[in-house]
Amino acid sequence: MPTELKIKWEGVAHGLPEKRLSVSAFGEPLTILLAALRRIATNIVGDAFEEKNVGRFANTARQLDIEITDLVKESSGFDSVITLTPLAGENLKFFDNLAEKASIQLLDAIDSERQGTLKNANVRKYLRALPVGITRQSYWLHNNGNVIREISFAAMDISILPPDLPFLATYVGQIVGVGFEPGKPEVRIKTDTVTVALASTAKQVDTALDLRYSTVKAVAVVHNNTHRLLILQESHLGIHRSTRDAAIFEKWDGVLRRLAR
Repeated sequence: MPTELKIKWEGVAHGLPEKRLSVSAFGEPLTILLAALRRIATNIVGDAFEEKNVGRFANTARQLDIEITDLVKESSGFDSVITLTPLAGENLKFFDNLAEKASIQLLDAIDSERQGTLKNANVRKYLRALPVGITRQSYWLHNNGNVIREISFAAMDISILPPDLPFLATYVGQIVGVGFEPGKPEVRIKTDTVTVALASTAKQVDTALDLRYSTVKAVAVVHNNTHRLLILQESHLGIHRSTRDAAIFEKWDGVLRRLAR
């Protein structure tokens, strides 16, 4: 029997007072909800099969769909069936209960995320995308007429993740390329594990050209997806770190000498 999902939203969000389901208000959240369901199903398949088989089975798991069968009349929402359309030549026996298992995990993640417990980023994104004005939302999961999971809640306490903070990273390797103005000045370094492009100044690019035949050490500040070069030198050299007192006296030496007269 198919796994059935019923969702009901109550409140004053666009369309709800008229007992209508607004595509403009709920289209984006439902797209995110489907993406969350498919990602959960893919992870279930990945945990079940050996690495060499995961790819083709995961592709089938991504064919899960939420097909609306009726609208909820007493407020707004819908009844739906969770369907799985296998790829050509795929054996469905490998996917017994996949729709049910993925749907249960989906509702469990919704229940956790709405209470502020981090569990699923896509589900958290779905809850945040819901329109303003929803006062209660309810979810029922049925199989063969039996309720296998049910959650209903009003207020949500969704966690707000702290912003990414910048940090220092050190790379040791070979210079494999540079960028020049009028383009974007950068230095590209290949380590044993990764090739990284570091935003640089024109002077740092010149230094990189001088060191292109050497093993180098680069120190960069990383923030989000940006890497900005701070220090570039031969790898065997130690990085000079001024003490606070030395930095003050080096910077203000001339002023201090004049004041001392």
